[in-house]
Amino acid sequence: MTFKEQIDADISGVFINADEFGEEHNLNGVICTCVIQSPTAKETFISGYKYNSYDNSVVGDTVVIHVGKSLIGEVPTQGQRFDVDGEVYLVSSCVDDMGMLSITLRGHGVGEPL
Repeated sequence: MTFKEQIDADISGVFINADEFGEEHNLNGVICTCVIQSPTAKETFISGYKYNSYDNSVVGDTVVIHVGKSLIGEVPTQGQRFDVDGEVYLVSSCVDDMGMLSITLRGHGVGEPL
């Protein structure tokens, strides 16, 4: 097994393990195992990232999805609409780290359209 093949196997077998943190979610119509993280206010403050969806400082939701690149088909791009379990978000960023995608999404709140 090559190094790249071992990395691909580790993404789903170790990092996104359904027996540990991974759960099935619907990502843009694809049901796959991934890890969804909602950063806390403290984590957001420490990272220094501030997101205001409007000029009047209404703060939006932030969600980070960790998923194997091979599981979702295409790599999302900034500004793209991205649906998670029926909720609509916009892609803020997507980092591909050796086949593991970390997709940062922004939304306006539960049940509120973008």
